[in-house]
Amino acid sequence: MTTGNRPPHLAVIIPAHNEASRVGECLNSIRAALEYAEVTDAEVIVVDDHSTDETSEVARAHGAVAIRQSKRLGQMAACSAGVVNSSASLLFFADADCRVAKGAFSALLRGFARPTVGVVAARSEPEPRVTVKSLVERSGTFSAVVLHETKSRLVNHDFLPIGRLFALRRAAWQAGDDQQRPCDRIYASRAKRAGWEIIYMPDAVVYYQPVETYGELWSAYNRSADTHSRARLVADWAEPLPRGAVCRAGVASVRRQPLSAAVWLALRTRLWSERVLGLARPGGGFAGSGAWESLSPSSRSHSRPGPGHQAPEQPAGRPG
Repeated sequence: MTTGNRPPHLAVIIPAHNEASRVGECLNSIRAALEYAEVTDAEVIVVDDHSTDETSEVARAHGAVAIRQSKRLGQMAACSAGVVNSSASLLFFADADCRVAKGAFSALLRGFARPTVGVVAARSEPEPRVTVKSLVERSGTFSAVVLHETKSRLVNHDFLPIGRLFALRRAAWQAGDDQQRPCDRIYASRAKRAGWEIIYMPDAVVYYQPVETYGELWSAYNRSADTHSRARLVADWAEPLPRGAVCRAGVASVRRQPLSAAVWLALRTRLWSERVLGLARPGGGFAGSGAWESLSPSSRSHSRPGPGHQAPEQPAGRPG
């Protein structure tokens, strides 16, 4: 909530599409993180990207401002709509299907201690409250390790905000045609070109539910591949990753989780080969994918909605 007529110090912007079942928990965690950071003049804005469920109604019930777009424009356009409808000096962007750790906002705010810092990136981690039961989920935990190890080795790089949560000074925000841009990395690239620093705060943690089934992983993988294809067409803003840092991050990740690394590699090899060979079933995964679904025959102890707008499970995109 804002106080008086003074512009709010901070806004949390959450783009959402058909997230009625999950945005409530996300907003609860955001409120807890704001209270822990002792932020009393915050705007919490959910931008409903033309959902067909009750995303806007749930958001309002949890005390957020809900802005509904008249047509589906995509996540980045939704983020920009949130910026336009806010007057805060600091802009925090969070995914609607994530859970923000209590100390995440405090850590992000510490990142802005230097006036030259324009973008502060958080650390994305798989939800610790859920037991990993499938090979696909094990692969997802390894993706999170690789992402963290890679970010830890980068300095002032536009890759750092990749994940489920990051923060940006309004002064560092540069408007653009976000419908033509493939990922949220563009905000960091624009800020860096304007002379702002980008830093990584691993103490700012956000939790997410990784994909569980091979079909979901296939969908995320293909969305990521298509994103990279589009990125090559508008790659004037993209900063290449230093190979040395990527190699060192990969070695460190394999040492931390060698078994999960083997699963990750096997799944990526299969996904790549099936995509190249065109073995995909329309609207679903691949024939014979059931062997990857679980480590045991027991049923899962929790349910999960469809993949919706979930992001890719690989370091080049958001962890899944």
